[in-house]
Parts: sequence; C-alpha cells; structure tokens
Amino acid sequence: MRTRLMSIIGGAVVSVALIGGVIAAPAYATDPIPRPPKASIVGVGSDSAQDVMEKVGRTLARSGYSGNYNTTTRTFKLWGYDATGSSTIVTKTGCSRIKRPNGSGAGIAALKADEAHHTGCVDFARSSRVKNPATDGDLMFVPYARDGVTWAAFPATTGGSVFHSPANLTTTQLRAIYRCTVTRWNQVGGRNFPIAAYLPQAGSGTRSFFLSAIGVTRPGPCVRQPTTLEENNGTLIPPANRPNAIVPFSTAKWIAEKRTVSADVRGGATLRKINGASPLTSTGALNARFAPSYLRLIYNVIKPADRAKAQFVKIFSRGGYICRHPSIATTFGFAALPSTRCGY
Repeated sequence: MRTRLMSIIGGAVVSVALIGGVIAAPAYATDPIPRPPKASIVGVGSDSAQDVMEKVGRTLARSGYSGNYNTTTRTFKLWGYDATGSSTIVTKTGCSRIKRPNGSGAGIAALKADEAHHTGCVDFARSSRVKNPATDGDLMFVPYARDGVTWAAFPATTGGSVFHSPANLTTTQLRAIYRCTVTRWNQVGGRNFPIAAYLPQAGSGTRSFFLSAIGVTRPGPCVRQPTTLEENNGTLIPPANRPNAIVPFSTAKWIAEKRTVSADVRGGATLRKINGASPLTSTGALNARFAPSYLRLIYNVIKPADRAKAQFVKIFSRGGYICRHPSIATTFGFAALPSTRCGY
C-alpha cells in the first residue's frame, strides 16, 4: 500500500468523494512531501487501519473542521505514514530519521519512544491489537471501530471454486495447524494435500490477535513466517504455494480490498468460516455476530498528555470527527461502534 493521510500537497487537492457519497478509487501516493510541519498530528503503525485513517485525514482536511485545524493552510493537518515503504522516515520537519514502524507493535513502540523523549514527532499509533500493560505504559487506546480476523485460503486453480482446504475450521483445528500437529488438509476435512501455514511479519497486530484467539503462544516449526509477508496481502505468498496455504486475514481489510477502496492485494485469498460462523453477512458486510473470540476493536493510540489538547479532542474524542462520522469506518469494511463506546 502507498496511500497516505494527505489531502493537500503543494496546493493540489486529492480528488475524493465526500463522506456518505460514492467513494472514488483511492489515490496512492508517496510519503508526505514536503514533510509535515511540527505542529501537525502524525500517525504510524497498523496496516489494517492505515487506509481508514487516510480517509479521515483527507476528509478532515477538506472540511476545515475547525477554525485553526486542518484548514487550507499547511500549518495544522492530520498525516500518516504507511506500514511499508522506505526503510526509514522523517515524520515531521525538524525530526530525526527513524525506522519505519511496520505494524501495530512497531507503531506503538515508536509512540512510546516519542513520549519518553518528548520529541513531538509521532502523535498517534494505529493499532489493531489491545493494550499490553507490560509494554505500553500509560498510553491511551482509543477505540473507534470493530473488525474481525479469520483465516483465508486460496482456490486450487486461479479464479476457481475448488479448494484443498475445507470451508470451515474450528479453533481446535486452527490451533493444531499452527502447532504443526496437523499438517495435511485431509486431517481436518479437506483434500489430501499438505498444509502451508503462513503468518505475517512479527509486528503485525493481526498476527498477534489471531495467535491469541487460537491459543498459540509459539508457532510450530512447520509455520512459514517470512519477514517480508505483510498482513492482508495474499499476493506476497508464492503462487505455487497458494492452493495449500492458510493465512490470517482482517475481515474489514478484505472487504475494503474487494471494494477497491483499498488496493486489492488479496491474490485470490478467500475468507473462510470459524466454528461454523461466517465472517461476512449475506450482503458481504462484516458479520458483527462472527465467532466472538475473533472480533476485535481498532484503536488510535495517543499519549495521555495530549488527551485534553483541542486538536486531539476534535478528532479522537467521543464527540470528535471520527466518532461523529462512522460512515468512514464502514466504507472500509469495519463495523461502527455505538456512540458510547467510540472515542474517549
């Protein structure tokens, strides 16, 4: 993905439909150029949440949401850096170069480091995982949408309808696959082919959530864990391995990719059932009654010192822009939260 939280770059406005209207094909761009000024709010982290926050940044900037925030000047804006791209980034003018945070864990770590050093160069982290009290300290995890995580498989032939895997797996079967005590699809109701179990890169919130949901602390030796495998990207699994592959996938991101509001990198990945429940409704939306252990909240993580600042209140709080415009989240496949659970 190369989308960014950009609306106005060098005076040119990115073309995008307004909230509630038809969503145009996303504009994939480079990192913010020129760099955002120090007064801006900049986020890093989760791949699963980067596109929905990119939309927030674009619509917020166009709306002139407040008198001095995200107006047509470059002084105050919401920006973000994708999980992938160049190996290092400079988030704002005057900031030091850092390793690009790839995934929820890396984004939260970058925010925590910024808090410790009082640099004001990273202002929020996109996260698809819950707070870890042991490592995340006093950071505030602010929820704004619901997602599901399931397993995806690929058809035996490109574009086909026959799979080596079954249509459904139980939590017990998923645990056995990722512990490598089950290694062939016919052992769990599929065809007689070997299982190619994959996990995305270590910083992925989708990876950590999925492993926790299936009760696996340490994946078995048969599990393939390439450092280059980004979450929700089936095209990065070698084509020869796809017919036998299994990989965790964000339901919302899969929906967004199918709708092409996010770049479609599914590569044929198809969402499958867990414990007999489908992650999708009959209309193709996220099933809010999917297996409860596989439903999660999506967060923006902020520093407690920023909680009361006007620009943060106007964006991240219960009465802020994100919670007042739930259609942004639903456009990208997420389920909106009740007003009493969104924001802070």
